[in-house]
Amino acid sequence: MKNKRLLETFSFIDEKYVKEAEPKMKVSSVSPIKKLGRVACFVLIVALSLYLFIPFSTKGPNLTAYQSSEYFPIIEKIAAYRYQPSPYKNNFQYLSAEIGDFFDSFSKMDGGNFAPGVGDAVGNPENSTNGSNGKYEETTDNQVNGVIEADLVKRTDKYIFRLGLSELKVYSIDKENSTEVAKFEFPGYEDEKSERQYEREMYLSEDGNTVTVIAPYYDSNFNSRVRIISIDVSDIKNISIKKNISIDGYYNSSRMVDGKLLFISEYTVKGGDIDYTKPETFVPSITDGEETSPIKFEDIIYPSEIGSTRYSVVALIEEDSLELLKAYALLDFYNDIYVSENNVYVTKEYNKKEDIGENGAFKSTTMTDIAVLGYKGDTLEYKGALTTEGLVLDQYSMDEFENHFRVVTSTTEQTVAARKNGKPVEIIDGNGNTVPIRDSVTRSASLTVFNLETLEKVGEVRNFAPDGESVQSVRFDGREAYVCTAIVQTFTDPVFFFDLSDYANITYTDTGVIEGFSTSLIQLGDGFLLGIGRENWEYNKVEVYEEKDGQVVSVDVYKYIGQHSSDYKGYLVDRENNLFGFAIFNYYEENQGRYDYKDIYVLLCFNGYELVEVANVELYNANFPDRIRAFIDDGYLYIIDDYRLRVVNIGE
Repeated sequence: MKNKRLLETFSFIDEKYVKEAEPKMKVSSVSPIKKLGRVACFVLIVALSLYLFIPFSTKGPNLTAYQSSEYFPIIEKIAAYRYQPSPYKNNFQYLSAEIGDFFDSFSKMDGGNFAPGVGDAVGNPENSTNGSNGKYEETTDNQVNGVIEADLVKRTDKYIFRLGLSELKVYSIDKENSTEVAKFEFPGYEDEKSERQYEREMYLSEDGNTVTVIAPYYDSNFNSRVRIISIDVSDIKNISIKKNISIDGYYNSSRMVDGKLLFISEYTVKGGDIDYTKPETFVPSITDGEETSPIKFEDIIYPSEIGSTRYSVVALIEEDSLELLKAYALLDFYNDIYVSENNVYVTKEYNKKEDIGENGAFKSTTMTDIAVLGYKGDTLEYKGALTTEGLVLDQYSMDEFENHFRVVTSTTEQTVAARKNGKPVEIIDGNGNTVPIRDSVTRSASLTVFNLETLEKVGEVRNFAPDGESVQSVRFDGREAYVCTAIVQTFTDPVFFFDLSDYANITYTDTGVIEGFSTSLIQLGDGFLLGIGRENWEYNKVEVYEEKDGQVVSVDVYKYIGQHSSDYKGYLVDRENNLFGFAIFNYYEENQGRYDYKDIYVLLCFNGYELVEVANVELYNANFPDRIRAFIDDGYLYIIDDYRLRVVNIGE
């Protein structure tokens, strides 16, 4: 009876409620594992979207903690340079590029076109007063009269001072009776971990009583530093050190002018050691006695954008006392140095990139900025910077004359075509033809002139060299200039003669093709020029050129097999008598059917028609040719290496 009533009760339930309840019963029947899987998929999709499409941060490091530092502008430059933001907006772009590069590699293997990478492109002073060691005589062929360059040998009329690997030697000047009269061994310094004797150079004061040694070294923490040592040689039997100071960085160059040392070093910031609360970790320092101080912010020169964390330190120092008069640190200027009678020039090389269309097409041009610092007496002052296209070869590619600065550069312009899927994008040219843009590289040379009062360009000759050639050597001579360019592999050597009498209308003459090329050019006078370089893969050469009626032609050549000095300071140049001397190592000579190799020193004389060998002296157990020096005095040739002095009578 109870069951019957129960059934009757169920019968009153509306069937539609039963149907509405059915779906709910099905959902509730899904297992917990399936529910968890669906949730996981949803989370994965969200996470993947976040990973692929959330934009990368374009903000650099937070530097607010250092805003109170006087060096904050330098901190900003260095931090911005060290921060490398991603070139992609998000991970989706990054992965797409990686996949494209993967498939593009196959097209390269099949000979498909691809864009190459663009990297870094590739006189005598006035006679001094007499001192106890005699009258100063210059032995170095300085680029600028009165601007003395450091060297391994300096002399008076009585003594020769030779800087060896670990000592200073003094020789008498007495013809065949010349001999070593004194030797001073350099002491060890507690902070030196490793000495770099081969890089040392020196000066001799005009009174002959003080030797100033430039001595690069690594300190106990393997930091590169330069010690400047003042040595009292007034009594050659009792030589002693007067004082020394240290400056951060690698030794770059130096000059001595009127008792003032212009010293230039290169200092590189070590990324792992930077602490922006400690200026000495990112600013070069100078040590004077026990005190070490970073260069003041007001004395740091820096461009709007930097391409490195290297500095050049330019310091003006009193020769006798080593008192620091003034110092500047030039951030990102560190390549080549030229010093005139008025200014110090320091170069900065870089590539200027210019977008020339869509899909990544661009043009890259080699450029050089040149910082100008004037010096006079006890002052050193930053004047500004010059900008020119191309790269400077060396100090001889720069020159100051009558308040104008002239510079010769090797230029490189590279065009990288637009690409899509690894292939050049086709464009419509001026004739309506469909053509692909191709990659191209143009190399040549240019000469540029600046007015030093306005720092503006006032003259220029662009791309005067044949395509593909670069500058091998330059020599300025007042209102004239000589430039040798070459394609080294093919040994072609045009020497260009420039007339610089009118900067608004510079003219030049191409000599055409001459065998080989010159790595150094020396002005002999009377319209003659001496070139030192290579004839071909087998022979080196010394060649005399003559400038005549606007042409530069070869007059005579001295060829040899062997290795000559690559350091210009290793050459003896006597323009008054047209003499040229240099060392040749591994000199190759045929001797009665045998072939001998030996080391020799050769003295040549140009008599107006040909090069004549005046002396040929065999060298025994000498050091490298770059370290041999020589001079002529009273008809005798004095040859000095790291170990001994040789004297040869050439007057007979």
